[in-house]
Amino acid sequence: MRKFFLCLVAILSAAVCTSARDWGVSFATEAATQFLWRGFAVGKTPTIVPSFALHYNKDGFGFEAGYCSVTELQGDHYLEMDLWATARYKGFTLTALEQGVGNNLGIGGYKDNLELTLIYELPLEHFPASLSWNTFVAGDDFNLDGSRAFSSYAELRLPCRFNNFCVCATAGAVPYKSEGIYKNTGGFKFINLNLRTSYTFTAGENFELPLYAQYNYNPLFGSHFFVLGFSIMFLSL
Repeated sequence: MRKFFLCLVAILSAAVCTSARDWGVSFATEAATQFLWRGFAVGKTPTIVPSFALHYNKDGFGFEAGYCSVTELQGDHYLEMDLWATARYKGFTLTALEQGVGNNLGIGGYKDNLELTLIYELPLEHFPASLSWNTFVAGDDFNLDGSRAFSSYAELRLPCRFNNFCVCATAGAVPYKSEGIYKNTGGFKFINLNLRTSYTFTAGENFELPLYAQYNYNPLFGSHFFVLGFSIMFLSL
């Protein structure tokens, strides 16, 4: 947790030094038939994901810090609780994520990890393809022999947007061994191939209601998933 807050202070300092204006907040709640994470079924029943974030945007620079939790509706089981801080500039996004997983109402089984993510997005209105690299740099991330895994995940996203409708194809892979987090005992392996379609209803500039359907395939384990979901989002700037 301390490592996350050090990253948060560094990113927040960069935002504060530019200007004290143009801040805003957002609230969102997502509901889905099942919670998936990078090709893995973390939950088995419908989930709800409330979140809160603080935003800053000025002259092409963006900053965001927020919190979310993932809860299965059956049994009140907290699957994940996350804190994040993000900085964006000219197509590049850097995120520090403090990820807490497996916490059942705060009683045992809690694993705390810090992940850094770098994303580059093409500046195209209707086809903003992106490539991301994600690496766990601290926390409960070890191989079976006890060595730190520095588990990583690379993802290519190919969205195609027309007005409020979007179709997005995603290919995600583990580039090297990660026996603990990704259960990959070898080299490069695809773990997350998915196709997602969504339509976003809007009301003014501050309210959005995206509906989506998503199909996932995990080639490493031969797992198939189909998920339906929606979000309610409110942004104040």
